[in-house]
Amino acid sequence: MMNIKTILDRALFALSVPKCVCCRKRLNYGELAFCPECYAEFEENKSRNCSRCSRVLSECDCSNEFLRAHYTRRVVKCYRYRTQDEGSPGNSLIYSLKRDNRSDVLELCVRELSEALLNSVENPSRYIFTNVPRRRSAIVEYGIDHSALLAKELAGSFGAEYIPILASKAKKPQKTLETSDRFKNADFYIVKDVDLTGREIIIVDDIITTGASVGKAASLIRSLGAKDIIAATIAIAYRDS
Repeated sequence: MMNIKTILDRALFALSVPKCVCCRKRLNYGELAFCPECYAEFEENKSRNCSRCSRVLSECDCSNEFLRAHYTRRVVKCYRYRTQDEGSPGNSLIYSLKRDNRSDVLELCVRELSEALLNSVENPSRYIFTNVPRRRSAIVEYGIDHSALLAKELAGSFGAEYIPILASKAKKPQKTLETSDRFKNADFYIVKDVDLTGREIIIVDDIITTGASVGKAASLIRSLGAKDIIAATIAIAYRDS
């Protein structure tokens, strides 16, 4: 017999009319972000291998040359972003995370990234979690800093500390820029001047394409004394040579 909370949860779910982030089919109670068909395709994309170590992406922590040069020797990720397939389930999940402020989307992203972190990082609870900050204009437009929400929930899932260290002065979306302009546009500043001497940090972002944003963020965090910096992202778009 269902208790009152379960009945209320089901009623609120029905009233919200949640839809699959990819195909827009109405979801059943208990489904997170995807209908069964789109979730199956999402899982298939997760089975792709790293182009560097050949392991499944969610089980590898390979970085790339640019990020290694900017103090980020390990990158934990869940799957590859399909640059030529905007309508894929994985891409649709990222777009919804950025725009929709849906609790089920956030819950699924936290679950996927938590599993990936446990595959590659020993005892994530000892790390300080922070995030690559969103542009101020995007926060105003969508009402959320999705990476901050993701980092805070991830930290909470491990019983770790979350500290919002940086804010953004970026003027344009990174996606609209050529590779050569992205590092310059990724303009951050320190808002919490915390002593990180000898501490281990996990920087959370939704997607890493060239690595410009994470690299700039990691450089600033390194200047505060951080010993070890790991990037954690839902998806990557780069391929290491």
